[in-house]
Amino acid sequence: MGCGGSKAAETSQGGKKGAKGKGKGSEGEQNAKQDGVVSEPATKGGESKSPVDPKKLPNYPDLSKHNNWMAKCLTPEVFAALQDRVTANGFMFDQAIQTGIDNPGHPFIYTVGCVAGDEESYIDFAELFDPVIEGRHGGYPKTAKHKTDLDAGRIKGGDNLDPKYVLSSRVRTGRSIRGYSLPPHCSRAERRDVEKIITEALATLDGPLKGTYYPLTGMDDETQEKLIADHFLFDKPVSPLLLASGMARDWPDARGIWHNGDKNFLVWVNEEDHTRVISMEQGGNMKRVFERFCEGLGKIETEMKAKGHEYMWNEHLGYVLTCPSNLGTGLRAGVHVKLPMVSKDLRFDDVLKTLRLQKRGTGGVDTASTDGTFDISNLDRLGKSEVELVQGVIDGVEVLVEMEKRLEKGESIDDLIPIGCVRPKGDMPDLSQHNNCMARCLTPAIFEALKDKKTPSGFSLDQVIQTGVDNPGHPFIYTVGCVAGDEESYDTFKELLDPVIEKRHNGYTKDMKHKTDLNPDNLNGGHDLDEKYVLSSRVRTGRSIKGYCLPPHCCRAERRAVEKLCREALEGLEGEFKGKYFPLNGMSDAEQEQLINDHFLFDKPVSPLLLSSNMGRDWPDARGIWHNESKNFLVWINEEDHTRVISMEKGGNMKRVFQRFCDGLHKVEELIKNKDKGFMWNEHLGYILTCPSNLGTGLRAGVHVRLLKLSTHERFEDILKILRLQKRGTGGVDTASTDGIFDVSNLDRLGFSEVELVQKVVDGIQLLIEMEKRLEKGQQITDLYPAGMPEPEKKEGKASDKPYKAELMSKNFPDLSKHSNWMAKCIHEDMYNRICAKKTKMGVGLEICIQTGVDNPGHPYIFTVGAVAGDEECYETFAELFDPIIEKRHNGYTKEMKHKTDLDSSKLNGGDDLDPAFVLSSRVRTGRSIRGFRLPPSCNRAERRQVETIVSSALASLDGMFSGKYYPLNNMTEDEQEHLINDHFLFDKPVSPLLLSSGMARDWPDGRGIYHNDAKNFLVWINEEDHTRVISMEKGGNMKAVFERFCDGLKKTEDALKKQKQAFMWNEHLGYILTCPSNLGTGIRAGVHVKLVQLCTDERFNEILKCLRLQKRGTGGVDTASTDGIFDISNLDRIGFSEVELVQQVVDGVKLLVDMEKRLMDSKPIDDILPKAMRPPSPEKPAEEEKPAEGTTSPVADGDAGIDLDAEGTKEGEDKAPEEAAAAGEAETKGDGAADGEAEKPADDGEKKEEEKKEEAKDEHHHHHHDADAPAES
Repeated sequence: MGCGGSKAAETSQGGKKGAKGKGKGSEGEQNAKQDGVVSEPATKGGESKSPVDPKKLPNYPDLSKHNNWMAKCLTPEVFAALQDRVTANGFMFDQAIQTGIDNPGHPFIYTVGCVAGDEESYIDFAELFDPVIEGRHGGYPKTAKHKTDLDAGRIKGGDNLDPKYVLSSRVRTGRSIRGYSLPPHCSRAERRDVEKIITEALATLDGPLKGTYYPLTGMDDETQEKLIADHFLFDKPVSPLLLASGMARDWPDARGIWHNGDKNFLVWVNEEDHTRVISMEQGGNMKRVFERFCEGLGKIETEMKAKGHEYMWNEHLGYVLTCPSNLGTGLRAGVHVKLPMVSKDLRFDDVLKTLRLQKRGTGGVDTASTDGTFDISNLDRLGKSEVELVQGVIDGVEVLVEMEKRLEKGESIDDLIPIGCVRPKGDMPDLSQHNNCMARCLTPAIFEALKDKKTPSGFSLDQVIQTGVDNPGHPFIYTVGCVAGDEESYDTFKELLDPVIEKRHNGYTKDMKHKTDLNPDNLNGGHDLDEKYVLSSRVRTGRSIKGYCLPPHCCRAERRAVEKLCREALEGLEGEFKGKYFPLNGMSDAEQEQLINDHFLFDKPVSPLLLSSNMGRDWPDARGIWHNESKNFLVWINEEDHTRVISMEKGGNMKRVFQRFCDGLHKVEELIKNKDKGFMWNEHLGYILTCPSNLGTGLRAGVHVRLLKLSTHERFEDILKILRLQKRGTGGVDTASTDGIFDVSNLDRLGFSEVELVQKVVDGIQLLIEMEKRLEKGQQITDLYPAGMPEPEKKEGKASDKPYKAELMSKNFPDLSKHSNWMAKCIHEDMYNRICAKKTKMGVGLEICIQTGVDNPGHPYIFTVGAVAGDEECYETFAELFDPIIEKRHNGYTKEMKHKTDLDSSKLNGGDDLDPAFVLSSRVRTGRSIRGFRLPPSCNRAERRQVETIVSSALASLDGMFSGKYYPLNNMTEDEQEHLINDHFLFDKPVSPLLLSSGMARDWPDGRGIYHNDAKNFLVWINEEDHTRVISMEKGGNMKAVFERFCDGLKKTEDALKKQKQAFMWNEHLGYILTCPSNLGTGIRAGVHVKLVQLCTDERFNEILKCLRLQKRGTGGVDTASTDGIFDISNLDRIGFSEVELVQQVVDGVKLLVDMEKRLMDSKPIDDILPKAMRPPSPEKPAEEEKPAEGTTSPVADGDAGIDLDAEGTKEGEDKAPEEAAAAGEAETKGDGAADGEAEKPADDGEKKEEEKKEEAKDEHHHHHHDADAPAES
């Protein structure tokens, strides 16, 4: 309803004029937003839903910067209703919306922002999908029925589109197989079944349709090259939209391409839908293309049905596909057509829009034409049949080609421009994304007819519609979207306002006459509404003074004249109506305080709806409030109408309230008439007001009523609807009831008299109270239902109804035959079958743990882990898989072993004297997880936010050297961001396939942030790839000081967490629990940047490092090599050694490396100081006696090929010369997370020489990307 929202009497508080506030009680319980220009928004279908506070929904996504249909339609109310709903196939609501959360969209391009995981998604999540579909498909409502027509014989023409201009023609669609989940959710077994069903049906095609299927898995180079040359091959998705939807899982398993011998009929299997069917050919014979399309589709379906299968289809949505944008026909009929002349015409885009066509470059979506050749296709999908859409393309392209020919000859095309075509910029606004009555009613023809008209006072069409243009509206709430600037607006612009009024007022047509009845004697009852339930009663309306422009258009002189007239009239009231006027711009502090306490003060408008209507001009000039001495009769002047008149009191005597209302109005009108003025009124529209929503009576009669029981009844909304009543919380529009007390009022304004509307409220409230009393006694109320109550809504297809699900024919075990990661080497089909159905207590299943390893096969010589944990319990629930992964990844650390934890930095020997001439910087980092929360691959938004709150609160309590500041990623100023970039502290949204497949990037940057102390040598990342990543660092070689700060900071943080009754995940076998198995135990990486210019050229360098259990990389992080002899040297191990032991290894090892460097600089040999394992055996002792005992996990000398090379990233800037970087710059960007610790592929003796040749390459490149803390190591 209405175009804006005003602040009402009780919203002002505080000592400053115009301050916002809230108030309860007193007779003056005005609504926080009275109905004026805003009036109360009407929900679709006439229902109103109680608003939900998003702060009470901990998992509600932050969509404040999003620009897609999901974000527009997902209100807190919808989320509250759907957040826990799951389809019968297990598809969760969060999965449906994740792609729209992770991909905010573009300011000018609306993506859909949600997907279906199965056919039932459109039913189970209808509260979201229905408005998304309506918005995306041009107003297609949930009650509409779709037309399907695949009879190509009905096409007229289309066999002779001029081939000089039309280069090629094609038609494509998608089809889904009923009983199977769609690509965002299907299992491997389902995907393989779909492939089997489709390929078996395709194999039966004969004649011109006979063809061959080419599975992506196992495709040879020759076949691949041929399909690329034919432009038939589709690739693994790289679009964030598809990746966030889960479309790329298990790629390329069960995907493939089929085409006939003539290469003019093509089927893609398991790309973004189960199937994508395409018919095409060169030239302009669209009719033949469509005939082949229909014939092929029909034959495939016939073969499928013979084996008991069918396509997903229903009469509302037509053919059901993954993305709501493709529902209905799923059809795109297009041509490549040369239009170099037409495309330069300023009207080109508008011509296409009127013809319901769309353009793109011939390179596909998001490409532009560079030579005047365009891909032109149908704009619609749903609500029109296949034949209608193809016919539209044929007819439209014929027009475009004819225009092109005319322009080539220098002739005019004006007579070819389609009727109703939108004119160039500057005329009709683009209302394609709008959801208000004006936008639905303003056609190009109406715009053309009215655009140059003005009322006698000069009010134009643009001024009428501007508020609706500037404020597109809400998917569930129809605003009016237009205002009147004067009384004549309703006549001058009736071609627009008549249909707006008809839509807004439930079918009130332009020939109807309104009834006015302000005789309170005609009201039956209403004097005795039970005051145990009815707390207060009130009636309000608006009135406009004839001869003056309305608030959107009046000048200051008119506004002041209205104030003067009304004020003088009100001052003439006597008896119970005698009172006082308080002008807003001349009010004392005491008067303001009193009006605030009485909840009478209204504020300057802040609503964009009102501001776009020019309601706030000259505020507070000529505005004011009048009330009688009893404070039960109130008049606002020049708020959203000339006057707003209110009668109210506590209790349930609505009759007395209405009596006072009528008497006061009559008296005020008489006094105004005595000054030769009157109210605006006519027999069609009744009383004329600014907003079309308030025409007629402009009356809202309401009570505050307690309905604790009835408000929770499943038929409450239906009862109100039949009684033509509406509810809101007592705080006004957009508020919810928190205590069972509601503001219930009449739903109608126009077409009913004042007495009739108040009578509806009186009778309705009496009935509601009777129902409440029954329910309090535990009695049924069905016999009290008003006549016309609809049948209860049938929840067909909800998860509990067990929709049809196909019996699977294929296995679900992943194809790991070409994979090089520890998960793939440890899992086998029998193990998979034993554990695949298990879940942790928090609901984490095996698929979440292994998906990253399935999707990312790894490198033949570099072993990634290939698995992540979704919560602490995963390591126990799926121990049959994780135990061997851990044993192989951590050099024989078996399931019986116990890990050592030692964070006593005083036990570190030395480390404070690493030579700073060689050691440029030192740092230590680790990760920690908070017990009781799922880990990043599976946590929800609420958990992630709670982790952020817990950790950031703990960090905020740190003092002394650890005192610092937290910077949340989603609420960072540009200055803060710049400062963090300069310090090399900022971490980015993951782009690595390893992280994306693990679900690490969901909801980015929600719940993530960076903390550092004032000295910038103690840093904590929150919710990057683990709950926390803790880093201590500084310039120079004092590793002891770095480690002391590290241990001290960790202990203080843990102590602060304990005060919140929180703890880190830890057990005696695995030590500290982190997301990736590579980081279990200590999770520690102690490293230095060290100059080894001479030593790094020694052929024994890599072997020396291995013997010392150290690893190297360039100072630029993972995947970088040293270019100047400066290396990042760190510990190789994580688990089985304590923190002190690992740091000691680094200290001792680096000391030795520096000693070697110094010797080499002096041209001295280093043989005598090599690690013992590398020295020649002494004559006294056989060499074998120097080998470590079998089974030990202590450092080994032989560089065992099973050893896992660790790697860790640094932030941008660490590739600069370290002496030029701040100590802060030593924070690694992405440390050893799930992508940590690449191990060489296990080799037998025959392979060792080959392995040695590759050693150098592996050491310099043991990561797939710079984000080393990735979930399945790369």
